[in-house]
Amino acid sequence: MSQDTTDLAGLRVLVTGAAGGLGRATAEALHAAGAHLVLTTRDADSLPRAAAGLDRGPEVVTAAADVTNDVELAKAVELATERLGGIDVLVNNAGVPGPAGPAWENDPAEWWHAMEVNLGGALAACRAVLPGMIERGRGRVVAISSHAGHTRWPYVSAYSVSKAAVNKLTENMAIELLPHGITAFSYHPGIVDVGLGASATATRDSDNPWERRIESWLDTQRETGRYTPVAEAIANLLRLIRGEADALTGRYLTHEDDIAGLVAATGHA
Repeated sequence: MSQDTTDLAGLRVLVTGAAGGLGRATAEALHAAGAHLVLTTRDADSLPRAAAGLDRGPEVVTAAADVTNDVELAKAVELATERLGGIDVLVNNAGVPGPAGPAWENDPAEWWHAMEVNLGGALAACRAVLPGMIERGRGRVVAISSHAGHTRWPYVSAYSVSKAAVNKLTENMAIELLPHGITAFSYHPGIVDVGLGASATATRDSDNPWERRIESWLDTQRETGRYTPVAEAIANLLRLIRGEADALTGRYLTHEDDIAGLVAATGHA
């Protein structure tokens, strides 16, 4: 399996939530590896941040598309198809942390909004992208997940439940997409010091004691070396995008997994 850092040349990848955090870091790595990019952000004001510094080399298409808005997503895919001819890989990265605190005390609208963005947004992006992939008979979908969806994360139940649902959605879609030559994965990059895992003064000084408690826990994880370096978090993500894990379609995979070893165990290496 190739580890060439430029072997994504010509691949067309859509990354949602690309203005910052892991989405932006992923876009940078993909661009450096030769991939053409379609970068979506929630609003037009954040589009310049998504594309900053990516003006040389592979083509970069940007579009304001809230993942809870089917019309905006459809327009983004239409633009990508006009400019690039289609999309080969979808990286469902857009997400929100949701409310903090005991589930029964959370504002119901805030709790459900996390489900709408993290789960509903991932499905909406699939609805926009998959018809073109099915028509071409190939494609990959990678949903950024979390350990929070693989086990319990009390006091951030909306986030945890939404990511668990994303994992289960991936398992189901992987089977449904088998006849179409399309693979699907959910991927846990570890806790990274960008995006949702970044230090937040506003949260540390929050009036909500549960937000302060979570920020304190994140500080402890950072101080004890349990954060994942961004480059390490992205390394296995690039392997999924590249196609090295296609034999593992439907799986929940992490930054710590030996992708080559897992594929070899299936007999498809």
